Amino acid sequence: MNQEPALPQELFDYIIDFLFDDLDSLCACALVSSQFLLSSRIHVFSHLRFAIEPDRPISELHDVLVKFPHLASRVQSIHIWDHIKRRHSWIEEHPTSLAPGVAQLSCMLASLERLAITLEAGFVHWANVSKALRQSIYLTLAVTGIYGLPFKVLAYCPALRSVTLKWVTFDELDFAAQIAACADFPPTQLTHLSIDLDTRVLKLLSRWILLPESPLTIAGLTSFACTADGLSEVITIQRLLGECVGSLQNLRLKKHELEHLRTPPHRDPFLSRAARALARELHHLSGAPRRPGDQERASPQVMQLAEIDDTLAQIPSISSVTLILVPQGTNTSHEWEQDLVDVSEVFAPRMPLAARKGALQVLRSRRLKDI
Repeated sequence: MNQEPALPQELFDYIIDFLFDDLDSLCACALVSSQFLLSSRIHVFSHLRFAIEPDRPISELHDVLVKFPHLASRVQSIHIWDHIKRRHSWIEEHPTSLAPGVAQLSCMLASLERLAITLEAGFVHWANVSKALRQSIYLTLAVTGIYGLPFKVLAYCPALRSVTLKWVTFDELDFAAQIAACADFPPTQLTHLSIDLDTRVLKLLSRWILLPESPLTIAGLTSFACTADGLSEVITIQRLLGECVGSLQNLRLKKHELEHLRTPPHRDPFLSRAARALARELHHLSGAPRRPGDQERASPQVMQLAEIDDTLAQIPSISSVTLILVPQGTNTSHEWEQDLVDVSEVFAPRMPLAARKGALQVLRSRRLKDI
């Protein structure tokens, strides 16, 4: 029997490439034909998410990678979630570690570009993290729930381009000593920075970045996302914006209080300066307005978006405005990203300046009451 496929391999490749973001279809294709698997495995297995549960230890992931090295070699991004509460996490170098083979994870992932670790049970000290994992940082670093992170880590990875820091504290050694320790390293030039930090920690990071001798530079930053709860944080972020104003294209300001967005620009020094400084460079702005309660109507009147529209008008180069309305207590994107409906037409009359440019998109969670 002829084992050759009925259609040219190029057609299979085209189909697989077209379905790049449709994981279910890609997996189905892999089951239908081994010819599809040859083309689809690079997509199906290039981005992995692994949740550690009581009945699914990290050693299970390790065993799979050892058993299928041809798949491990194609992994480009891996995100590990640890939901287990215990005295010592698996990423710590400790005699009672539950995963004896974890230190070899990064050695098997030859194509790894992004490693993200989320610990929901608490914080881990950076010095206790497995050395193999610490040394596996290349292009992207996403850290959640780590304390004692040395500033020099950001300088020891000159290829690092994207940094995401959430609920992180830094090793507060003398800045001069840390700068001296990085003297022989080439500068680390970030293109993306996302920060959600305590006020004091944010000030420390800002001070480190803005030091003339700092090996970390954001002068070429194109994407910046941050959370600001108070005026002191806004002032700190403003200093960082001034450093990257010449290259910034995408800015996301997530504020628990809308005070600075509801205030017209001429009375808000932060937005007024940011609008003038970024007017020629900024093209996309994403924001998170006040989150309504589950039983509250997320109407244009309640959300008070008319003043925001006036503020955005001060940035003429804006071509995209996205507002996402989700209930209070929704903390992570995977909780609501499958639950959104487009209500842009309802909000358009209240935000005519953005709507007139065809730039407005408002997405509302189905869990909120109908408008």
